[in-house]
Amino acid sequence: MSAVLNMPKTQTSDILDRARAIVPRLREGQAESDRLARVPPALVAELEEAGFLSMTTPRAYGGLQSSLTKWMEVNAELGRGDGGVAWAVALVNTGNWTVASVFPRAVADEVFSTPNARVAGVFSPGKGSSVRLVDGGVIIEKGFWPFNSGVHLAHWNLLGILLPDENGKLTRPSLALMPISECKILNDWDTVGLRGSGSSSVTVENVFVPWERIVDTRACIAGDYKGGFQDQALYRCAFNPLDAIILKFVAVGLGQAMIDEILSQIPSRGILLTQYGKQAEAAVTHLQLGEASGRIEAGRLMVAQCCAEVDAWAEKGEFMPFAERAKTRLYTGMAGQLLWEGVDLLAGAGGGSFARSGNRLSRIWQDLRVANMHAMANPASNYELYGRILCGLTPSMAV
Repeated sequence: MSAVLNMPKTQTSDILDRARAIVPRLREGQAESDRLARVPPALVAELEEAGFLSMTTPRAYGGLQSSLTKWMEVNAELGRGDGGVAWAVALVNTGNWTVASVFPRAVADEVFSTPNARVAGVFSPGKGSSVRLVDGGVIIEKGFWPFNSGVHLAHWNLLGILLPDENGKLTRPSLALMPISECKILNDWDTVGLRGSGSSSVTVENVFVPWERIVDTRACIAGDYKGGFQDQALYRCAFNPLDAIILKFVAVGLGQAMIDEILSQIPSRGILLTQYGKQAEAAVTHLQLGEASGRIEAGRLMVAQCCAEVDAWAEKGEFMPFAERAKTRLYTGMAGQLLWEGVDLLAGAGGGSFARSGNRLSRIWQDLRVANMHAMANPASNYELYGRILCGLTPSMAV
C-alpha cells in the first residue's frame, strides 16, 4: 500500500484565515453542541473540510503537518467560537500527533489508511483495568477511562494501561491503540463547561491489542520514539511539554472571546445605581479592562513562548532538556491562572445578567474554569512540580 494517500485540501498558509472565518458559525452553533454534549455531525464535516482535524496528521497521509505554534494559533481562534468544540479539536490532533510520532510507521500506515482518520485518547491508566499478556500482545480484560475528549470524532483510541513487570506487578505505564469500535462510549459527559468536547467515559472488555500497537509511556516521555517520521521536526517535539501546553490553546481563545464579548456589550449598557449611563465611560470599566487584558495577554504570551521553545528544540533535532521541559510545565500552570484571573475579572463587569442561562460571558467563564481543572494543566499541581525541582527533590509528576 502506498503511504501517500491524498494531498491536503487546505494548505497551512490559509488555515488560520479559515479558523477566523468559522468563529461566528461556532458561536451560533454552541447551543446545539451543548445540547448534544459533543460536536454536531454537520459541524464535524465542516471542521474536517477546513483541515482543523488533521493539523498534525503527516502530509504523507493528506494532513497539514502544522507546527506546534500554528496549531496553537488555529486552536485559539476556534476557542473564540466554542470552547468545547475547540477542545475536541485540540485533543484529536494530539492523538494524531502521538500515532505519527511514537508508533512504528506500519502502525501509522494502518491508522491513516482511512482518509481523514482521527485518534482520541486518555493517556492515564484506566480505572480498575485488568491486562493479561498473551502471544503477540495483550488482552485488556476490562477497564474504565473517563474524560475521553473527542471520542465521538475518532476512528481510533489511545488508552493508558499498566503492564506487568518481571514480578507480575502492574507498574509499566503504556499506551494501547485500538479501533474505536472496540470501545464502549458511555455518553456520560454532562458538565457546566466544555460540553461540545464530548469528553465521555469509555469502557473496554476483552480486547486484544498486538505489541506493535503498544508503546511504553516512560520511553515516550524520555524522547525514545518509534515513529517513522523522525526526520521531520513536528514529530520530534517533546512528548510531555506538548501534551501539557496544548491544554492551554483553548484557554487563550476563551480569554480573547471574553474581551470581545465585553467590548461588544459596554457601548449599549449602563451601570445601575450609578451616574454612568454608559458602561464604557466609567473609570472602573477602564481599570477592569486594562488589568484583565494584561493578564490574558500575558497568559497568551506564555503559551506562545512554550510552543516556540518546543518547536525550536524539535527543529534542531535535539530532545528538549529537562530544565526546559520543567519550565514548560510551570508556564502551563501560570498561563492557566493568568487567563482565568483575566476572564474572572471581566465576569464581574457583566452585571446581574451574567447569571442568566445562555449568557455568553457566563458560558465563556464556565468553559475556562472547566479547562483549568485538567490534572496536567492545573496551576497548583504545576507550581508544586516546579517547586520540588527547584528544591532538588524528585518531581511529583512526569516531566
